[in-house]
Amino acid sequence: MCGRYALAQEHEALRIRFGFSDEPASPFIHSPRFNIAPTQIAPIITNGEEMRLRAMRWGLIPHWAKDSAIGNSLINARSDTVAEKPSFRDSFKKRRCLVPATGFYEWKKEPLSKSKQPFYVATRNPDIFSFAGLWSVWKNPQTAEEVLSYTILTTEPNELMREIHNRMPVILPAEREKDWLDLASSPDLLRELLAPYPAEFMDAFPVSKVVNSPRNDSPACIVPI
Repeated sequence: MCGRYALAQEHEALRIRFGFSDEPASPFIHSPRFNIAPTQIAPIITNGEEMRLRAMRWGLIPHWAKDSAIGNSLINARSDTVAEKPSFRDSFKKRRCLVPATGFYEWKKEPLSKSKQPFYVATRNPDIFSFAGLWSVWKNPQTAEEVLSYTILTTEPNELMREIHNRMPVILPAEREKDWLDLASSPDLLRELLAPYPAEFMDAFPVSKVVNSPRNDSPACIVPI
């Protein structure tokens, strides 16, 4: 599961990292975020003739949904079933995206306690990485407003994450991001990309429980304790 993440970089740093064009119809300038939570708006990178940065709601709303509330429970998609699940299969074929991040949070059960300790997890290099994501366009049947939304794929944990949680988000190697976006990529190639990121290239450390509330969005969320 991936229920919170950070993108603690300025807009221009993202542009340099991914080489995207901003969405001209709805300009979106990213400011550093330290505690992105479900249902919030965050930057996503899609592909067409060129990469684009677009603002989307976290929690995928399938195009056939009658109500947007379904997106609240579709913040993640399991990589082993994503090609078959009705909620995700169309997006898996036609609308894959990159979800830029600088780290993510996971909560570990504390021994002999009902509480959980939050951990911040990040790659060592590059500082900005990307989750494998899917996106969708949903039209509100009452207002005809279009809502763009996304989900983050998850996979089995690597050796580092196994000590914290039984799932982890799919992190794409930088050199394979274009393969994920390419709609011509074969199913076998896509399955290959959905593997756990190597543990030796990641770090994890405990952070303050201030991150437990999505109202808290400051550098304090990622300070080691």
